Amino acid sequence: MANPPPSTDPLVSVVIPAFNAERTLAETASSALASSYQHLELIIVDDGSTDRTAEIGGLLAETDPRVRIVQRSNGGLPAALNTGFDAARGDYVARLDADDVWHPDKLAHQMALARTRPEATFIYTFFRYIDVHGRVVRDGPPQRFPAGALCRGIYEPIIGTGSSVVMKRSAVQQAGGCEEGWRTYEDLLLQLKISASWPIAFVPLYLVGYRVQAGSLSQSTDAMAAEWLQLDRHIRQLFPHVPRHVHDWGHARRCAEIAESFAWRGQYGRSASFLWKAIRHDPEWSLRYLQHRVARHVRRRLGAPRAAREGPRFFDADPCEPLNYDPHGAPLTGGGLARLEHLRLARLAALDERLAGDQASAL
Repeated sequence: MANPPPSTDPLVSVVIPAFNAERTLAETASSALASSYQHLELIIVDDGSTDRTAEIGGLLAETDPRVRIVQRSNGGLPAALNTGFDAARGDYVARLDADDVWHPDKLAHQMALARTRPEATFIYTFFRYIDVHGRVVRDGPPQRFPAGALCRGIYEPIIGTGSSVVMKRSAVQQAGGCEEGWRTYEDLLLQLKISASWPIAFVPLYLVGYRVQAGSLSQSTDAMAAEWLQLDRHIRQLFPHVPRHVHDWGHARRCAEIAESFAWRGQYGRSASFLWKAIRHDPEWSLRYLQHRVARHVRRRLGAPRAAREGPRFFDADPCEPLNYDPHGAPLTGGGLARLEHLRLARLAALDERLAGDQASAL
């Protein structure tokens, strides 16, 4: 393939951290290289793979001059990302996990927004969950965060997948990249550090396919549970100026999610332990959330069986139109829970606006 023509557009460095990713790496990399935004480089970081990952990456580099492969001994996802960020030459960096895919117009939409919002340091998009065959399982939540979103980000993750984000490389460097001591929440920490100091923005289109692997839940819940308890303390230390109740709200949400994951696995003792942690830190939200989830489960069990059907392929779905496809039926909208969430988000927005004002005054 010939080198792309010279461009005045900012160079975007796409970093793919890859460990034993031979099954999906070629498709993932191809989705980035097919981008309608052509001024990019693709850095594949082989994190000590023992399969054909390095070979596949090497073949891609031979056929497309935009591709580079960097090999390193296995050090985990945060270390692999930092290796890619250090090798990047672009003004912006974008992470793409080795089993996810991008819509061809993803980068084009993000960089168009970057031109109109040059202050935005962190730009994300909506995403869709896809299965191993690339079919849509359901839409991810269409999160619409304000430009200043530290408190909101502590309350709920800014995005559900790191593959949706484009960041200014200078901000990633100033934030210190990914903290390599954490193996599960590396994206959350980096997002919080950036949103604490710089504005963020989003493109309200479903432009990322986040692949859900069979068995991934059972393999990750134990690690997430153990690490979250330590990370909660770390986040409180990093952002002591954030009110304690915001940290408690965020801790409760994640403990409730972990409790539900353990319940799905039949580990009811561990589920009860994390549910109690959630209730202790935020009884109002946790009890409404529990009521909502129990009611949803009962409605599904009592409802008429739904015929099995497949979702559309990710690349065939219109990124502008929500699908809300769910093989188990559409989720219920919780009345009391929804009202509480609405009030919470308004309070968090006011807090973030105040913190931004305090920061501007300090400067």
